[in-house]
This record gives sequence, structure tokens and C-alpha cells, in this order.
Amino acid sequence: MLLFYSDEKAIAAMSQAERNRLVEAHVAYNFEFLSKRCTVLASRALMPTATAMTVWPDNVTPGPAVVSDPPLTGFYLIDCADQAEAVELARGYPMPADLGRIEVRAVIQEWDYAPSVETTASPEAVWSQYADVASWPEWKHQVERVDLDGTLSTGVTGRIVIEGRPPMPYRIVSANPGRGYVSETELGDGVVLRIEHVLTELPGGGTRITHRVNVPRAALDLLGHEFSPALNEGMRRTLQALAERVASD
Repeated sequence: MLLFYSDEKAIAAMSQAERNRLVEAHVAYNFEFLSKRCTVLASRALMPTATAMTVWPDNVTPGPAVVSDPPLTGFYLIDCADQAEAVELARGYPMPADLGRIEVRAVIQEWDYAPSVETTASPEAVWSQYADVASWPEWKHQVERVDLDGTLSTGVTGRIVIEGRPPMPYRIVSANPGRGYVSETELGDGVVLRIEHVLTELPGGGTRITHRVNVPRAALDLLGHEFSPALNEGMRRTLQALAERVASD
């Protein structure tokens, strides 16, 4: 993301001819320079900071959340190779002397979500449920079938079928009996969903079961923004069902 910080007072004091040149510079930068070197996902100029409202947890106040000099006045959201290229693209903007500056900051490409649940069952008892792959559809939310080319062990591959989707390549990255395993599912177009299944023995007995998923931003581009809340809900339901299952054994 290219964040433009500009002197609002200097812009307001410009003659119409000077403003015209500023607009022409932005248009040329966007369409003649930037769009030919990267993908421009969005670009917007912001209203003056005097129009901003800041929303606090228990209050709303007039003005920007952070007072900076110069203030944030606009942005370009671009898709390019890396930060070094983004810096070079920002340097290509003909910023008038003393008018402002451009901050280059990457957007988050992935994030973790790690819900957990505690059970009185031992790590070995929970592992036995993991190892019984044929039972996964009974407690893994929306899993219809899993076909592995062997037992639950490091390096084993296969396919997994999630409700409403075609079979997807599935791989066990690592497996440690009594401690957990790591899986990867190929969602399509090179997008991989990685989930760590971690079993932690509690001091007073029992187990904390943690399922940590690494969610690539590309998964939302591929499957839609509804993918993230559906995934979170599915993981919570899976943990609850697993805890109830081992508790009843």
C-alpha cells in the first residue's frame, strides 16, 4: 500500500492552475506509470482531516485518530513483487517539493487462528481419535470423506472431501503420536491451507486441544470472503465435537 501524506493547507492555497497540474500528475502516475508496472487494486483521495470522526470503544470524537504533519490524504493499494519494487514505484511519483511524502507498507498476506478446548481425556485418547481417520466425518465439521495412502504418519498423502467441494489433495506434513499432527490441504490455484493439531497435557490431568490454522489471504480471493467465518465456525465445531467424543469413551 502506498500511503500519501500531503500538506492540506498548501493544497488549499494552490491556484486553480496549480491544482490542475496536481490532478494531472496523479492521473499520469496512475495510468501512465503505475498501471503499466503493477496491478492497481484501489486508489482513493481522502476528504480533509477536518471532516474525520474518530470512534473510540466508548465515545466518538471529531477529528482524525492520529494527528500527523502532514496528514494522510490518500492511498494506492497495489499488487507488486515485493516491498523493494513498491518503494521504486512510490519513488516514481512526482511529489512537489515540500508538499508531502509517501509511506510504503505491505498488507497482511496471512494470519493465524488458533481456538482450543480442554478435556479430561489424555493426549493418547485424543490421538486415537486423530489416528482413526475413517471416523473423521463423524466429528470433523463438513468433512465427508478422507482417503489416505496409509496410516496417519509423516509424509502420507491422499485426498479430502469437504461438503460442497470436489476432492482436494491432502498431506500429513508431520505426525507425532500423543502430541499432534500438521496437515496441508490444496484448495486450488496453488493456495494451501495448513492446520496444526496440537495436544498439550495439562498439569492436573487432561489435555488442551489446539487447532491452529494458517489462513492465506489468497484463500479469500479464491473462495470468497465467506470462507473465513465459515472456517472459524467449522474449527470451533470440530473441537467441540472432538472433546465430546473423547469424553464419552
